[in-house]
Amino acid sequence: MTQSTYLLDASQTKAQAFAMLQGALLALQSNNADAAEPVETAPGMFWLDTAARALKMRNPANSGWITLGALGSGAFIPSGVNKLTEAQAKDALSDIYGAVTGEILRAAILAHAPDAVIPGWHPFDMVRPGDGATGLIWSYDKAGSVQNVETPEFEDGYEYALVFEAVATNRKRSALQISVRPEVTGTWSPFTSFPGAGFAWDDICSGMLRLPMPRQPRLVHRCIWDAPLKAEMEDIVVTTGASEASALSAVRVRWAEGSIINEVFRTGRVRLFKRREHLTG
Repeated sequence: MTQSTYLLDASQTKAQAFAMLQGALLALQSNNADAAEPVETAPGMFWLDTAARALKMRNPANSGWITLGALGSGAFIPSGVNKLTEAQAKDALSDIYGAVTGEILRAAILAHAPDAVIPGWHPFDMVRPGDGATGLIWSYDKAGSVQNVETPEFEDGYEYALVFEAVATNRKRSALQISVRPEVTGTWSPFTSFPGAGFAWDDICSGMLRLPMPRQPRLVHRCIWDAPLKAEMEDIVVTTGASEASALSAVRVRWAEGSIINEVFRTGRVRLFKRREHLTG
């Protein structure tokens, strides 16, 4: 027991007064630790309840005790602090924190989180994994027929890939016709284009056209065509035709049949993906 009286008695001897003061200081030092509450109480007084293993404080009216927290194994656990259950942590609308809902809390964390590099190929418009980005730049279902599909402007520090999903021209190929092919043209400004090059001879075109480090200045930009093996499908190059090396700022894809360039995309989708590289940014 480390509880004691705090009341002075003028009739005590020096030895008795010294013992009383010594007991009072020991009680203060231990926060009146005992299994039973102190006999003498005062507003704001602390009591370490050793039976309940809790730290308590006397209320302002001196009529009861306020439990401040529990004494765990080597830890103090404050009382009155809400804890998120697993269900609440997964609930975007949980109001366990009052006005600060789970949705607001999540937005605040994301706003202050450092931007992380997204590894591997991912949609060009993705900001964070799981944000719903698809990289779609053209779809017949949404935009209808178009003569050209043009990419958004490329960013430094990324290489890009065009993904073709069963795209086709409006012209049917026959034995008497020159094979219809998609053609890629590179641009280094909104007004100047590099010569184009065909990369597949067929009516239906599916595959990935990779553009390794397009923001690195070159005289010739190589494009890698990844698709089911066919003799007509080969890697292509886009020659800048310039006296100095230039970087691609975007590419444009169209259908071409010899000198005829009025074919349009009539089916499918085109998506743009990118992945990080550290040579240009």
